[in-house]
Amino acid sequence: MMTTKNVNPVESLSETDRCLRDELYCIADAKLVLAGWYMLALPNGRSIADFTSICAMMQGQYGHARAIYQHLGRFGVTREEAEWTRGAKDIRSPKLLDRPPQSWADFIASIFMAEQAISTQLSAYRTSVTDRTLARLADKVHKESRFHLSYSAGWIKALRKDPLSTIDEDARRRLTEALDWWGAVDQPDVLFSGGYRDTSDSELRKRFLEAVGAIFDVSEVASPPKSWQRFIRRNGSPGIPESLFERIRFKNRELALP
Repeated sequence: MMTTKNVNPVESLSETDRCLRDELYCIADAKLVLAGWYMLALPNGRSIADFTSICAMMQGQYGHARAIYQHLGRFGVTREEAEWTRGAKDIRSPKLLDRPPQSWADFIASIFMAEQAISTQLSAYRTSVTDRTLARLADKVHKESRFHLSYSAGWIKALRKDPLSTIDEDARRRLTEALDWWGAVDQPDVLFSGGYRDTSDSELRKRFLEAVGAIFDVSEVASPPKSWQRFIRRNGSPGIPESLFERIRFKNRELALP
């Protein structure tokens, strides 16, 4: 009598599917951590309009993260694994979001860079014919993220009216951290060559710099380190600081929405 060996669906993935799973994890985790930033920054809002806007953006990021986590189910990833069983070392958000904002101006510069980077990456999936469900999801999330970018862009204009504002200095520092998301421009890009994305990572980096350059000076951009790893989309070791994870992780599973 023949027996069938159990196969781990994750282990049986093709190289391209593993790369797609990893990149979607990075995008979803970026939104999860950014939602945590909004949650922590909420008490520092300058007006009722800030409170309502930050609440809306926080809710939007959590919703986007969960929708992408759900899509990861096609790769054998369960909701329990994505949202509950991972620790700080498993989160793949951008290095940009590791360091907490030091001021309101730094907060605005940081969320502008983060929102622009994530939105730019997702934009390349909107025309995917290889995964039409992902294409529709990316298009929906990309459109909803326009409000988030308009909020930070509005605050940048307002902050520049103050001669003591540090918004441009903060943006220059955060830009270097944001570019860590793309690493070196000569990295192999199987998601582009495989038809999942309609734009390569190197072109997405250029697109990001063009968008940021419409508001900030991007003439001096440091070269990325050589330790960039695609599966976490960052340099150095995987994971986020334990102190950050403890503040943003889901703590009450029984209260989570079904």
